[in-house]
Amino acid sequence: METLAQDVRFAVRSLAKSRGFALVAIITLALGIGVNSAVFSVVNAILYRPLPVHAPTELVELYGKQEAETSYGTHSYLNYLSYREANTTLSDLIAYSNFMANLVVEGSSQLAVGELVSDNYFTGLGVRPALGRFFTPEEAAPIGGATYVVLSDRFWRSRFNAAPNVVGKTLRMNGTIYTVVGVADPSFGGMIPGATSQMWIPVTMAEQVEPFGNQRVPALTPGTTRFDRRGVHWMSMKGRMKPGITPQQVQAEFEGILGRLAAEYPVMLGKERIATFATTDVRINPAADRYLEPAGMLLIAAVGLVLLVACANLANLMLARAAGRGHEIALRVALGATRLRIARQLVTESLVLALVGGALAFPLAAGLTAVVSRIKPPLPIDIGLSISPDWRVMLYTLLIAIGTGIAFGLVPAIRASRPDLVPALKEGANDGTRGRFRLRDALVVAQMAVSLVLIVVGALFVRSLSAAADVPLGYDAGRIGFLTVPLEFIGYDDKRGGVLMEQARQRLADVPGVQAVSLTSRLPLSLNNNNFGIRVVGREDDRPYTIDGAYVDEHYLNAMSLTLLAGRAIVSADREESPRVMVITRAMAQRFWPGAPENAVGRQVRTRADGPMYQIVGVVADHTVDTPGEPAKSYVLLPLERDLNYGNYIIRTATPAAGMITTFEREVRELEPDAVFMDRGTFRELADHKLFPVRAGAWLIGACGLLALLVAAVGLYGVIAYSVNRRVRELGIRAALGAEPALIVRMVIREGMLLVGIGAALGAVMAFGAAKVLSGVLFVAPFDPVSFALATGVLASAALLANAVPAWRASRVDPMLALRSS
Repeated sequence: METLAQDVRFAVRSLAKSRGFALVAIITLALGIGVNSAVFSVVNAILYRPLPVHAPTELVELYGKQEAETSYGTHSYLNYLSYREANTTLSDLIAYSNFMANLVVEGSSQLAVGELVSDNYFTGLGVRPALGRFFTPEEAAPIGGATYVVLSDRFWRSRFNAAPNVVGKTLRMNGTIYTVVGVADPSFGGMIPGATSQMWIPVTMAEQVEPFGNQRVPALTPGTTRFDRRGVHWMSMKGRMKPGITPQQVQAEFEGILGRLAAEYPVMLGKERIATFATTDVRINPAADRYLEPAGMLLIAAVGLVLLVACANLANLMLARAAGRGHEIALRVALGATRLRIARQLVTESLVLALVGGALAFPLAAGLTAVVSRIKPPLPIDIGLSISPDWRVMLYTLLIAIGTGIAFGLVPAIRASRPDLVPALKEGANDGTRGRFRLRDALVVAQMAVSLVLIVVGALFVRSLSAAADVPLGYDAGRIGFLTVPLEFIGYDDKRGGVLMEQARQRLADVPGVQAVSLTSRLPLSLNNNNFGIRVVGREDDRPYTIDGAYVDEHYLNAMSLTLLAGRAIVSADREESPRVMVITRAMAQRFWPGAPENAVGRQVRTRADGPMYQIVGVVADHTVDTPGEPAKSYVLLPLERDLNYGNYIIRTATPAAGMITTFEREVRELEPDAVFMDRGTFRELADHKLFPVRAGAWLIGACGLLALLVAAVGLYGVIAYSVNRRVRELGIRAALGAEPALIVRMVIREGMLLVGIGAALGAVMAFGAAKVLSGVLFVAPFDPVSFALATGVLASAALLANAVPAWRASRVDPMLALRSS
């Protein structure tokens, strides 16, 4: 320990004498480690941070699913009650479901998002109130009458200005008055990692608000509400295991309970299955987690490349520093210092640099995550993403700092601990060997290769954004606006809602500048979808095909400016129950009835094996449904019912629609002052939202690429400058023999650009492989010549600039001084 302390003191004194070197090394490390820690903070918040509840390792997830399905879903209310009463392995079984509602506080309306929760939700999780209390089992029991609400700390502060007297205040959701009974602990935000619920209300209020998320109705089930329909699955469940119980034992017991229920209700539960996981093994959902973790690892790998470049750069700096200290090291060896002692001293210096860099990296990471947290994903609500660094990020930063210190310090330390004593003890001797120079060259090549990979990928993302904006959608996205109006949020039933919806459609159609208005169940380019299990009548395989579609009114084709290729469009009379008709896209017609579009007109399909028959009456041109740039997609349009309390208005305008959205909202609110809009905007904005992952990738990878290039350029400068310093005598002789300064400049630049060329060639191969992996989210070809040429040009320009200064200095060598110093 005393020897280690000596090494640390000596390292500090030695670095203090080389302030320039230490400053460059520390800043480079702080940038590389800080960016890595910031990205890990995001990944940590979503993938690794446990729920802020009591003893999360005691919790298990219980999923319902159908036989042979790979998805993990929900449970019905009646099944939850049966499980809760019959199980013996759990001390608590809680249920919850997300909801959306129209919230009115002091006359101001907004969309609210929260959780419907069972009466034992907070006690089962071990969460305590920060203010007031939680609702009691008696308060939460009455179906439709449990009008109590618990606020999240974030929502209490933002909507109620952290008023200490909030308990006892009332708010109105979907026309029902709720009394605030408490505020949850600030650390608790609900069941979705990285997102915050605004409030919690008893699960018995599900008919008054709209549950959303994973809802299943796998079989016909009797009943009138979701509380007496055992086959309607809409609730998630978590259980707290009793001491000594394992998830496998919980699984076995619940399979037995489900088996008994299936024997009693074979139609509704005959194919129902249950799956159990430890809560610490699940982040969002087992099915979704398969994609989340690789995505998180990809982010960490991307910024890890920046750190790799920084490590290579610092290894070069350490090699140069060790070479400059050759006389000192040789003298210490001559006086009896062992190779291990020399190497340990040099590694200690690199660790001191890394730890100081890591100490600066942590506040840098906190600042970067604060910036990231202000980025709003394309969602109609504020999800309250909390990604502030915690002890895991601190530990990660520390480990990265130590690992980096060893990584960039070990090889230079080993090489420096083997000096050639006789030449090294001569003050004027050449202080490096050719082998050492070749290692430095290899490090620069690696830096250039990695930098090119990042710059190429960033360029591909940027080019994809530009290309996506030019992709034909099949309609003019800038001249189509939309409003999503959930009248169910303000107490409208289907009959009243349908009347108001049509009145509002007529009112919107009369707005000056509006060319057509339609009502539909689904907006193209939106996140929601309608899937139909289509069976083609007369087809030999008679198997269901999953086809996307939407319910639309008779104005849909006009509002979307879609071309009718064959047959007719949906008309007003089709919106009655019979006859049942359908309009399909050209892609679907070609899929099942190749040839002319007319071949599909008159054909018949069913939406399920025993479902009603639909006749195809028309074929429309293909158009974008999900994502810009998607291939032509099979899509069906079905007549929209007249009685509805939820719908989307599609509004085509003569001029850009963005400036008219406020007018559209005002027109609807003049009919219904309490109307709330789940979403609004233009189709151009929807298309941009779909491109959010590409835009985020462009920003992240582009920033990493530029940072890596900056670090690599500094490394290249260091190598060439070091080479020039070693060759002062040679350059002086050349100058004395008549070499022109321009010739010396070209010679030095050629040496540096050779390294760049090798690194660029290697990087181009690596970049092409990376582009192939990412091709699914790109809108340009993986080998896009413009992206590769642009990236190579940027790399070459930066490298040329890094070479220019040492080359200029080489051309200014005074022959007499160079020869005198040799």
